[in-house]
Amino acid sequence: MQGDDHSITVTEQLLDSEDFSDKKGILKRHTEKINECDTDFFKRVDSIIVNEEQKGEIVDSMLEETKKLKRQNFDLIEDVNQQITNTVTKFNEQVEEMKTQRLTIRYRDNI
Repeated sequence: MQGDDHSITVTEQLLDSEDFSDKKGILKRHTEKINECDTDFFKRVDSIIVNEEQKGEIVDSMLEETKKLKRQNFDLIEDVNQQITNTVTKFNEQVEEMKTQRLTIRYRDNI
């Protein structure tokens, strides 16, 4: 007599969990370095234009453009930092997903 067919499906974690959040700090250090270089550059421009009491339309235009560029660079750094956070989070999720495996076990009763 043939028995009934059965199956059971389980999800097994094959490897231990690992957190890659520390990678955010490593990547963000690079954006901090870029920001430091930008800050240094803008301080130098400001000291040349403002502290030497330069005047005129060209100087005013340069100051205005420098402020715009400073704001754009700051926004860009913030965007990159947010992307770093999102990317590392997604990476963590993908790695965790790869460490699990769905298993289906099929068997037959011989009763």
